[in-house]
Amino acid sequence: MIQRKFKQYRGYECLNCETPLDSSEKYCHHCGQLNSTKRLTISDFIEEFLSNFYAYDSRLRNSIVSMFTKPGVLAKEFNEGKRQKYANPFRLFLSVSILLFLTISLAEKFSDSQSKNNNTVNINNPKEIAAVGQDSLAFSNASQLKNELKEYKNLNKDSIYTKEELDKSSIGFYYKFSSFRNFHIKYPNKTTTQALKELGYDDTQLNHFLYNKSILFKTNNIKNELAEYFYQKLPFLIFLSLPIITIIFWMVFYSKKINYTEHLIFSYTFFTFLFICLILFNSIALFSETISEFLIAISTLFIFPYYLYRSLRNFYQQNRWKTVLKFIILNPLFGIFLLISSLIMIFLGILLF
Repeated sequence: MIQRKFKQYRGYECLNCETPLDSSEKYCHHCGQLNSTKRLTISDFIEEFLSNFYAYDSRLRNSIVSMFTKPGVLAKEFNEGKRQKYANPFRLFLSVSILLFLTISLAEKFSDSQSKNNNTVNINNPKEIAAVGQDSLAFSNASQLKNELKEYKNLNKDSIYTKEELDKSSIGFYYKFSSFRNFHIKYPNKTTTQALKELGYDDTQLNHFLYNKSILFKTNNIKNELAEYFYQKLPFLIFLSLPIITIIFWMVFYSKKINYTEHLIFSYTFFTFLFICLILFNSIALFSETISEFLIAISTLFIFPYYLYRSLRNFYQQNRWKTVLKFIILNPLFGIFLLISSLIMIFLGILLF
């Protein structure tokens, strides 16, 4: 027990807010500070730290156990007033979001490291150089090839398309970026205006912007790079989207007994569960990407939808068929929201890349 809590150290005035106290009061009834006149020592400091850590650890443990064993119950009980039993949902969501961001970054670095090891080319071996550089530009020496090999290995004479060719073939908008990128690699000294003219594009601010952005991509896998970029920003994007997602819950499960903030608590707890699962999947990916991808697929198709249904059932306390009906209604609404969000994210992704 912390010695500072002993009755012999209690005072008659709160040292924090100067509220008059009685010696029987362990804590100030105004600000909640411990009623103690004992000077802080190293042992007191350590004991308080450990006790506060254990208290939060207990709430954290209760929150995680409840999320994984009783979907929706945490949000329900927190809204009912049991707030010392669980960690604050908003604070927990932020903590898990930061942890998810770190695991995503770690997994990406690990994946890049493996890719570099797998794609290593021996520049002293003429056959390997010829195999990779047969469709590339000529290099004056092996040192230059070593430095530029990664950029040129995906470049060939068919990877630069003019506007007219793209309009005829309809091979996809992202090929415009790869064409811009490959043209810049092949003719690095040409200005943006010259590049657009030779490729048949109008000399507009939009095309200037797209051309300058295209040269920032590391490879011609534009879709993959954008997907990875969005995935890295997933916690932040969901954080910004949660107020809108909550409006959907509020509309479908409208009730005078549940206000918007209580719907928001439900959203925080649900996405905290999803983020914890993604953290586990990213951790598994460090050892086996195949297993991680399999778990993500199974969870997306079966586990997450069922978890959402159970969460809705336990939180809103409606009968099975009404919950199923509203669950079905939620899907197209989420689909529309995700479509709009995806378009916005693609625009922002290109803008901020």
